[in-house]
Amino acid sequence: MKKTSHFTALINFYPTDNNGLVSPVSTGFRVLFQFPYGLQSYLGALNFEEEELVFPGDSVSINVTLIDAELFINQLYSGMDFEIKDQSGVIGNGIVTETFI
Repeated sequence: MKKTSHFTALINFYPTDNNGLVSPVSTGFRVLFQFPYGLQSYLGALNFEEEELVFPGDSVSINVTLIDAELFINQLYSGMDFEIKDQSGVIGNGIVTETFI
């Protein structure tokens, strides 16, 4: 069963020399989303519509499906900013461009 996307965002992946990704990523890559309020981070899966691979330093438009964030989803809005993290720390930032809720 395929999960539907919750929002579209423009994401800027930091370059490797700025603590960003070390290697390219593809659809299905999971990161933690830290929104400007609250202390909780939300796990999300990225879906790259246009690109097969996204490299460190790239800026791309993506669809995001948040996992186990049902109570938070209604708080999303266009223009909301966020940071994305993996196990090494903050690897980029982004802004919500459209919501599907």
